[in-house]
Amino acid sequence: MKIKHALVLAIFFSVAALHRSATAQVVLQTDDVRLEIEENGKLKSLTSRLNGAEIASLSNPEPVATIYRGGRSVPAYSGKYAASTKRWIYKGGHSYPATRVTLSADMLSIDFGEANVKAKYRITTKRDYLTLELLALEGEPIDRIDMFRLGVRKLPYLGQWVNAVYDDRFGICLCAGNLKTDAQMDRHTYHVLMRATAEKEVGFRGATAVLFGCHDPKEKFLDSMTIVEHDFNMPSGAIHRRRPSQRYSYLWPTRPTPENIDEYIRWAKRGGFRMILFSYGAFANGAGHFRWKSSFPGGMADLQKMTDAIRRAGLKVGLHIHYSKAHKIDPYVTPVPDERLHKVRTFTLAEPVDAGADTLSVKENPEKCTLDEGRRILKVGKELIAYENYTTEPVFMFTGCRRGHLGTTAAAHSQGDQVGLLDVDTWPSFIRFDQRTDIQDETARRIADIYHKTGPYEMVYFDGAEDVHEPFWYNVASAQYRVYRLLDPPPPICEAAHYTHFSWHMITRSNAYDTVAPPEGMKDFCRLMPCPTAAERVKDFSRIDFGWLGQFGKSKSGYAGPDVYEYVISRAAAWDCPISLKVSSKGLESHPRREDCFEVIKTWEDARLGNHLGKAQQELLKNVCLEHASYVSCYDQREIWNNCCSNSNLTDAQRAILADRREHHLLLNEQGQYELVEIDEIPNVAGGALKAYSFRRASQPDDTCVLIWAVYDDVKLKLPLGGDRLKVMRPFGKQTPFRSDGESSVVAIGNRKYLLLTRTDSAQAGEILRRAKAVR
Repeated sequence: MKIKHALVLAIFFSVAALHRSATAQVVLQTDDVRLEIEENGKLKSLTSRLNGAEIASLSNPEPVATIYRGGRSVPAYSGKYAASTKRWIYKGGHSYPATRVTLSADMLSIDFGEANVKAKYRITTKRDYLTLELLALEGEPIDRIDMFRLGVRKLPYLGQWVNAVYDDRFGICLCAGNLKTDAQMDRHTYHVLMRATAEKEVGFRGATAVLFGCHDPKEKFLDSMTIVEHDFNMPSGAIHRRRPSQRYSYLWPTRPTPENIDEYIRWAKRGGFRMILFSYGAFANGAGHFRWKSSFPGGMADLQKMTDAIRRAGLKVGLHIHYSKAHKIDPYVTPVPDERLHKVRTFTLAEPVDAGADTLSVKENPEKCTLDEGRRILKVGKELIAYENYTTEPVFMFTGCRRGHLGTTAAAHSQGDQVGLLDVDTWPSFIRFDQRTDIQDETARRIADIYHKTGPYEMVYFDGAEDVHEPFWYNVASAQYRVYRLLDPPPPICEAAHYTHFSWHMITRSNAYDTVAPPEGMKDFCRLMPCPTAAERVKDFSRIDFGWLGQFGKSKSGYAGPDVYEYVISRAAAWDCPISLKVSSKGLESHPRREDCFEVIKTWEDARLGNHLGKAQQELLKNVCLEHASYVSCYDQREIWNNCCSNSNLTDAQRAILADRREHHLLLNEQGQYELVEIDEIPNVAGGALKAYSFRRASQPDDTCVLIWAVYDDVKLKLPLGGDRLKVMRPFGKQTPFRSDGESSVVAIGNRKYLLLTRTDSAQAGEILRRAKAVR
């Protein structure tokens, strides 16, 4: 049997060797990777040149290019945020795979058989990468081309954003060489299809795909990408990802002014924040023209005072912007609406109307126009008209029209005039720009002027990135780039609510979340949203922002206590990610445990940024395994949270993540060293007036520690425990006095304290705390 088994293996490897030794029509290679393409246009081999490891999926070879005709790209799923949350697919029409490939010098030709199309490329091969630049498409017209595609093995790490596939030893990346090229991957059961694509609406000529291999990718991928970015004059996303400030968390004061910024600086330092970010909304009346608020009477000079104060304090400065749309109160909208506002649809007036008419008759069917509140706005000439409804059978009409909407002037309009349905944002305070015009560049220049005159800035948050029209993959990155390219020097840190492939070179940290959970649900929100996303984005060599943590302060639903912030920041630390905290003066004043919350954040920030958390500790803190890592879009968070609350429609991965209820506490011990401990909640202490968590230490195996604080008002807690078995500390290691009569002890609890219960195990400690009572 051993001889027969060996013979089978020998035959198998001989067949494989024969397959690979057959002459390929096209052979291209760099120092790291070798690519072979069959004459029939299918991938023959893709190997590491260091050890010959095969990356290609050879069981079902894929054509290296495909063209599409007669259909269109649409979101794969429906819904309000479908364009932002789900991948786009090509529907309808026909696809035609490559049927023949030839190479002459540096010119590659690919024929697409019955489609009567030939694509011509210029091939450039360098030591570090090879490129395919699309020079021409000959023959009949097409809509889209997968200009280069690779079917490869499904390796453990799939970086879908940057389009990289790798394991611990080797990987490849197929990325775009410019803004007009997209790159993406499709996951299948046993293989991955990597594609570089171009579309007619953006333009075919000049689209460029870049392929490179990388050994030891976890350490060296960014080195390889740095070379590509430099040679193709792209933003330096790889270099910026290695900047120390990528790890910085930030405090976000909601209404800072030159007069109150010192208060926020003090709180930032108490929380160990290295950066303060503020929104344009702090100083401007709206996006678009960014007119100065009355609280900044000196305009640019006042903003400069505020940013200078932050920098003098040794902190970095960040700026949050909306950049692809204008507020409804902005001069782009009123009193004369700009022609460069985007229209979702266009209609033709079927009959003339006077300035008082409340219906508009149009030639086209308005079916499927929005009926969302605040989004039903038409533009006719220089007038905006809000409608209530419409008819979907002849005569087609918009009904319930309110004329001269948003401060525009009602006017008569002629038969044949154009009626545009404005692209009002899903947050209906804004109207989106037409990205085919120069309004985006005009707005970018205003942002750049603020950036240069009040900088330098360490960070820019590109909010509302999803608020663009089709082609979505292009306009998301293009709108970001039209602003980014004017920021000199470029901000090392950029975050965005959404991003597409080319955005990787600008957006160095993935999105924050608008936390929709109430305070008592923020831990589960963290488990389901940022945790799986952090585990996924690390495959793209990127961090995420474990924020925005809002609701700081006392509210009807309570408040988030120090245990909530400790949970979130401990999970962020697992992937070496920052957090962000939004605060207001009112919230800071009303939060009964604000000092504790900021102390927690500072402890973790100082430990993480000081590299006091080792790899083993980071692994201990992780609650998402590789198989359960997934990108959770900002726009999916409310649906997922509702599923969590109802315990329905959760995936197996989400249930597994929620099942991990572990929590951890980081303290500075008696020797001034950071000590990480797992903690367990002791519920309903003093009728819920106190929060308490127990933990054990390896150095004190016979004792139990309890971390405890008052939820609202200070409490005097009577413990059924003599003073000889109790120590009270704040901070850890520094004892504070308490009263004891020998059989019981009374401890004043307000801000966090540590109780050390000697000769007591965890179960006994829990029982003692449950029997404890609040006394006067």
